[in-house]
Amino acid sequence: MGTVYLIHFDAPLGDTSNPRGQAQHYIGYTDNLAERIETHRRGNGAAIMAAVCRAGIGWEVVRTWAGGRDLERQLKRRKKARCLCPICQKEVECEASQGD
Repeated sequence: MGTVYLIHFDAPLGDTSNPRGQAQHYIGYTDNLAERIETHRRGNGAAIMAAVCRAGIGWEVVRTWAGGRDLERQLKRRKKARCLCPICQKEVECEASQGD
């Protein structure tokens, strides 16, 4: 079993004039969290993390779950990463049943 992780960006990435054209979170999966985070810090790995690095946007891992790719896909399909994020939960209204 690996780790599913949630990254929160310090600033939105993308078209800030269009709320649907920006991202502020990334959900990923790994078998080695420390190694994967270092890969992201170097601007490698996921394309969105490379773009965050190029843009000079800070970020942090804010939540992890024990699980595999099935859990990663399940969380991504929800399209509600902000509701899983402890930083953003204070700012947005989320459904009561998050299944966490």
